[in-house]
Amino acid sequence: MKYQIFKTKCSITEKVFLSILGILLLILTFKFFFLSNFTLQNLLFYIVIVAIFLALTFLAYFDFKKMEVHSTLSLALMLLLFASNLSIFLALGSEEGIKINNWVYIPYQNFLSTLILGSLFQLTVLLSKEKALGQGDVRIAIIVGLLIGYNNIIYWSYITVFSALFYGLIIAYKKKKFKGLKIPFVPFMVLGTMIVILINI
Repeated sequence: MKYQIFKTKCSITEKVFLSILGILLLILTFKFFFLSNFTLQNLLFYIVIVAIFLALTFLAYFDFKKMEVHSTLSLALMLLLFASNLSIFLALGSEEGIKINNWVYIPYQNFLSTLILGSLFQLTVLLSKEKALGQGDVRIAIIVGLLIGYNNIIYWSYITVFSALFYGLIIAYKKKKFKGLKIPFVPFMVLGTMIVILINI
């Protein structure tokens, strides 16, 4: 069963990673309730963002445990975010968005970043014949694009790539092996997404 992963023992790496995501969630809570005006709108945005963070955390943890992307949750989250962006786009127009504290969530920019990230990841999947990345990673890239927007792609890329590289070097050193080493990529995509959102909010 897929959910047997919750009964398996966490490695030190997984504990550290989950602790970091927990700290990011605490920072999010602090920023919403102590650094901004408490309004019903802010509370609703907070609940939505926490739900997204928790879904992303599960996807990251699942990839750590199974070295694959949870298909049902990733597809559901992707479709939900696409529908949300499309609804905002149709209701407010191409240049308008929803303001969440200091962050303006603009569907036009999100669709643009989705197109860029989705295309790059899909191209990588095709060129590597799914040896470097899989189709599940493409879904996560689309989710990331729908969340962070075009202006944040570079920052997200730096955080994701360098954190994954750092983790890969540690694992390679421990295993005394570089060639053929496989590491989960979703956790670092999720980490980059959360940090980018927190910086902007």
